[in-house]
Amino acid sequence: MKRYSHKPEDLTKLFGQSSLASMQQQYELVRKLNAELCRILQLEQLSFCQVSSINAGRAVILCQSPGWANRLKMQRDAILDNFRQKILPDLAGIDIEVSPHGQLPRQQAQAEAKTAASLPTKSLSDAARSALNETLKHSDDKVKQALARLLAK
Repeated sequence: MKRYSHKPEDLTKLFGQSSLASMQQQYELVRKLNAELCRILQLEQLSFCQVSSINAGRAVILCQSPGWANRLKMQRDAILDNFRQKILPDLAGIDIEVSPHGQLPRQQAQAEAKTAASLPTKSLSDAARSALNETLKHSDDKVKQALARLLAK
């Protein structure tokens, strides 16, 4: 019978080589770059652009409009110098792309949802309510659920 000769490995060494650890480092780096970009542009929060990733040593900044992209392109050298000095000395460059349907920061998306929820809603007239109740009786399950939600408003 053979003896087990494989020595146990340190868990920090194993987890340090995993893809999860590299993703976490990438996320942390992008977060720091976004915070620095916010400071450079002297804004409370980034609502029109954000550093989305780092590909081949280049930071990719997504903007929601061509106007903001042009503004960032004019400040590209200053942004790149700050990124290199404070966060990532090996950064090769910055790519600025326009993505009008790009992701909004979570805080802004929540604020837009709150304003949409606070808009005044019109109530149903009695005739419309009775017509919907009558339709509700003769509908299938999906339509019944939708009509019930509409009537609950």
